[in-house]
Amino acid sequence: MVTVNARFVASELTPGMRSGEYDVEEGSTVRELLDLCGSACGAPVPEKNVRFIYPLFNGRPVMLDTAITQDGTLHFCRIVTGG
Repeated sequence: MVTVNARFVASELTPGMRSGEYDVEEGSTVRELLDLCGSACGAPVPEKNVRFIYPLFNGRPVMLDTAITQDGTLHFCRIVTGG
């Protein structure tokens, strides 16, 4: 098990999600953690919002299919768009 401190910066994309520590199996993906957080809070992320989420693990950009192999902090931010 690894412990991840999940921080929901993009609250407009993740309504009802609460920041906090979550334990997941080593090798779980960022997306699986996101789904676990949604289940724990009773507020899953709307599927239409997932593509706008930009995860940062320990300050480094990661993909939703990235495996979590160590304890750390995961920020769920909003992708910057526009031009």
